[in-house]
Amino acid sequence: GYSVRYYKDGVLYFSSSHRLEDLKNVNEYKVPGWEGGYDDTEPKDGEYEIKEVKPFDLMSVEEKVSYFKGLYDSIKEIPSVVSITFSYSESVEEKEIIVNNAKIRGRVPRLYVGVSLVIKENNRTATAFYEQGGSGGLELLDKMNLEEFINEKARAVTEVLRKGKSFGERVTDVVLSNMLSGIMAHESVGHPFEADRVLGREFAQAGFSYLNSFKGKIGSDVVTVIDDPTILGSGGFYKIDDEGIEARPKYLIKDGNVNELLHDRFSSVKFNTKSNGSARSAGFDREPLIRMSNTFFKPGNMSFDELIEDVKEGVYIKSYMEWNIDDMRLGQRYVGLEAYEIKNGEIGEPVLFPVLQGKTYELLRSIDAVDNTLVFYPGTCGKGDPDQGVPVWLGGPNMRLRNVRIKVMVNE
Repeated sequence: GYSVRYYKDGVLYFSSSHRLEDLKNVNEYKVPGWEGGYDDTEPKDGEYEIKEVKPFDLMSVEEKVSYFKGLYDSIKEIPSVVSITFSYSESVEEKEIIVNNAKIRGRVPRLYVGVSLVIKENNRTATAFYEQGGSGGLELLDKMNLEEFINEKARAVTEVLRKGKSFGERVTDVVLSNMLSGIMAHESVGHPFEADRVLGREFAQAGFSYLNSFKGKIGSDVVTVIDDPTILGSGGFYKIDDEGIEARPKYLIKDGNVNELLHDRFSSVKFNTKSNGSARSAGFDREPLIRMSNTFFKPGNMSFDELIEDVKEGVYIKSYMEWNIDDMRLGQRYVGLEAYEIKNGEIGEPVLFPVLQGKTYELLRSIDAVDNTLVFYPGTCGKGDPDQGVPVWLGGPNMRLRNVRIKVMVNE
């Protein structure tokens, strides 16, 4: 398909069609509210590509179905697993964009696997969902070790359901895994740092941002959150954004301080700055919007054992079964799935569904240490009307939070 966008007198015009001749009526879709002008940085010519080591067509559809059928048969041997659902997708994103006289070509193949498990043990039931994926070909599937990975996760959740006890409501220390730090980076930092959201342009669809009124330091000195589209092999990879701006890492929070927002050519002018290459479109029939790419907490120098050994009493939340956050991206809660008690610097018995709840700035300020690991998880980030889902990564290190409130979902 084709689309065209131009700017005149404070209004953006956008039109798209499967047929090039239909684009003569470019006034089809008007986006007012940009009277302040736009960043006229010279667009960058260039090409970027991720090359598959093993192209998708090296396996037939029948072979792929057989592969996942084998996984299914292996996992169903675990007595506690009562339901297994796989999601598998492969795609190749190809785009050619002309911005003024600059031409950008991009090609990114992506592979994604998700598995949902319903596990029942000891008259308790839980749903566990896990995802893996990135940019590349079938070589990604080879590296996932899905049978071992899923079996290990299923048995761990089974053990939690069999032995887990309520941690009780209290103020305590909490260690969050890479999975939890990833969802926190994306939801409580990435989204509220989208400049169009701060300006109120997402209010009807997705809410507002606490940065509209927030002043001061938002996190502790060890908190640095980065959005970086240039990571090779990542879900959110690109080298030039859809407005022709060269991509770079963006330090949203640096040493606990609000550092920069995610900008396109139009929001940046309202903040007296330049675009940092954050405009992405989900397809030819969608206008570019300010989007995340790969958003994560920066790791530190400490080992995981060092992170744990200084906790006298607390809980380690390794995975979650649900999360939610308010429209301002301020109040949030995470319900642990695989979780364990920490006592005198050692990980102990399973804990049943601990709930971490708090304000964004409270949680970010409570982080006193992060370890030296960096693990990413794939996601599809939604935004806009009509909706635009774009591939992203979210991740980070294991993080230690001091004196935060843990609530309970189950009293046992």
